[in-house]
Amino acid sequence: MNNDSSIQFNEVSIDTLFEKYDEIGFIYPVKKALLSPYFQQITKNWEAMFKSKEDLLWVLTNAPNTRKDFASVSFWKQSNYGVIAQHLVSNGNGLLPLKLMMEAQRIAEHDYNEDQIKSGQNWFRPDNRYAFRVFASMFEKLGKDRASLIRFQYLHLPLKHITQEIQADFIVEEVTGIDLDFIAFVKRQYGNVFVRAEELDRDDIQLTAIAEKYQKSGLKRSRKIFKIKDAKSGKIVSAIIANRAPLGLNFSFLENRAYYITDKNLNSKKRAELLKVMNAVIKPYYSDFELQAIPIVADELTSQELQAQKAVFFKEYMQSIWLREGFATWYDHIYSFLAKVEARWKSKLAA
Repeated sequence: MNNDSSIQFNEVSIDTLFEKYDEIGFIYPVKKALLSPYFQQITKNWEAMFKSKEDLLWVLTNAPNTRKDFASVSFWKQSNYGVIAQHLVSNGNGLLPLKLMMEAQRIAEHDYNEDQIKSGQNWFRPDNRYAFRVFASMFEKLGKDRASLIRFQYLHLPLKHITQEIQADFIVEEVTGIDLDFIAFVKRQYGNVFVRAEELDRDDIQLTAIAEKYQKSGLKRSRKIFKIKDAKSGKIVSAIIANRAPLGLNFSFLENRAYYITDKNLNSKKRAELLKVMNAVIKPYYSDFELQAIPIVADELTSQELQAQKAVFFKEYMQSIWLREGFATWYDHIYSFLAKVEARWKSKLAA
């Protein structure tokens, strides 16, 4: 499937891949402690996706002729038309990760048509200088019509801390198809690229098509969406986009993330009341989730109030999104970094 003979596509075993993660230090002590109780299940989930005939998981690694150096990147199908790139791992060779990213982007653009893949995204720490330099500058190059870059705070809210809240001040409605008011609300908060990449403007908003593909591999994938209105004004003041997917597709459990989207203009008291309602609404959807907590991504103000309601803050993330219209530019952007690294290497060798 790939054009670069130095790159393997879905050839390394999951066991070998995870051993490399451990050897290189990608699974550092804190992450290992978080993953350890579920690692057998996580491995099983990865292997099921890896063997799937539905192209649910891609694992790109460097070929054996460069065995002394190791790099890998994985992609998984997160929606009907979108993939998430993640776990960019290397033991120090600066060229290999860039080559892997370029090859993965070439595959997405040329081996899959626009009816198969319409967007890509990744999540990275803003304090990761390498990732920020590459992906933040990518957003600047593609522009807001083809890319998105959003800062989120990531939290886990234990289910045991959520109480049933009955609030006459709010009206909760599930979104099961195209809902123009809901789309407009999310656009105001996160922009049009987010709406398109998360496929919120499509009939299959619950992602039943991709769920059927996961089911063929004995796995579950689903999504529930709610909008919450102010009872007096009738205007949407918040929304929840809650994802359920096989545990551990992402080693931070972002595959099971719930977006908590709140109106930026809410005062603190109103936001606190609203979040209690949101927590109660979505709690049943996560009742069988292995972590017994809701993985939440939210803005800073929402995060602060969730922490007051006993959510545990983990870290900050940047969500980087690029639409298919920007695939070619994205590829060229990564190539520009590769050219600079190669030039530096040649300069050192010549010195």
